Amino acid sequence: MPDLAKPNLYAIYDADNTVMGEVRYALQKSIGKPACALCDITHAWNPIGKHAWRNRKGLSHSMHWLHRNEVSSELNQMLGRQTLPCVVAEIGHHFEVLINSVTLAGCEGEFTVFEHLLEQKVRALLARQAPAGEAEKND
Repeated sequence: MPDLAKPNLYAIYDADNTVMGEVRYALQKSIGKPACALCDITHAWNPIGKHAWRNRKGLSHSMHWLHRNEVSSELNQMLGRQTLPCVVAEIGHHFEVLINSVTLAGCEGEFTVFEHLLEQKVRALLARQAPAGEAEKND
């Protein structure tokens, strides 16, 4: 049987990769305004990232971590009005939002919760992509 294609994964922050983007995040956090839930998961107040994020393995290790000003025009067009942050999977030339901003906020800044959720979502995506009978074999 053919091996299922592994998706390219993109985690897209609702922040710009600039000094002002970092300052804006810190200001929003300090006054209690909702900031980027993905930033909370991977970095929070630590600019070099949480320990669990820096030492990630598995799916999150191979993910492309992008700020909104780093997104390709093709991916940006697919996102359309999608609220950031989010996690997107690309299989072939098809993009699909795997984890939206509301669900990311539900991780409450916990990287291990995010990682577990990511694994579940990718498993479900691959099961939908698998030919009949192949999904059971991969479990």
